[in-house]
Amino acid sequence: MGRKRTIDRDAILDAAEAIVTEEGAGSLTFDAVARRAGVSKGGVLYCYASKQELVAAMTRRDIDRFLGEVEAKRETLADSAEAGMQAHLAATRDENDALAARAASLMATLAESPGHAEVLRDYYRDRLKLFGRDEQARIAFFAAEGAFLLRGLGLVDLPDTAWRALFDRIERELVVSR
Repeated sequence: MGRKRTIDRDAILDAAEAIVTEEGAGSLTFDAVARRAGVSKGGVLYCYASKQELVAAMTRRDIDRFLGEVEAKRETLADSAEAGMQAHLAATRDENDALAARAASLMATLAESPGHAEVLRDYYRDRLKLFGRDEQARIAFFAAEGAFLLRGLGLVDLPDTAWRALFDRIERELVVSR
């Protein structure tokens, strides 16, 4: 009797992310993911019962990756009241275009399904809790997220120099106003 074959969920997510990155979220289908991952469509469905579940899993993994980037940036900063927000700004500023476009595309796809957007609501709720009643940090966060989504969705074309200058200004305003 042979060993039960298992499906690598990370390989499925890798395949799905490659499709979204290269072709956009509109091209994300179970057939395309199965072909890319080298598994059957049933294998993909076994892991993720719906497209929304697949997108939510991709988004969760992307959020975890981003929070790891924020923490790595945080470790390089002096301990201060604004260090958490500075780390978030630095991680957002340094996000490469492909990751930003994929993240924004996934967020837009999830937003179309209110029941599956909970992963995003949880993320934003948790991030905002970190700032408590710190109005400057909240404003900086909203400015950074708005810029990230506009650029990631391809609605605003900002060259890297303008992008970095924008984040430098947001950070200056955050620190100076304290």
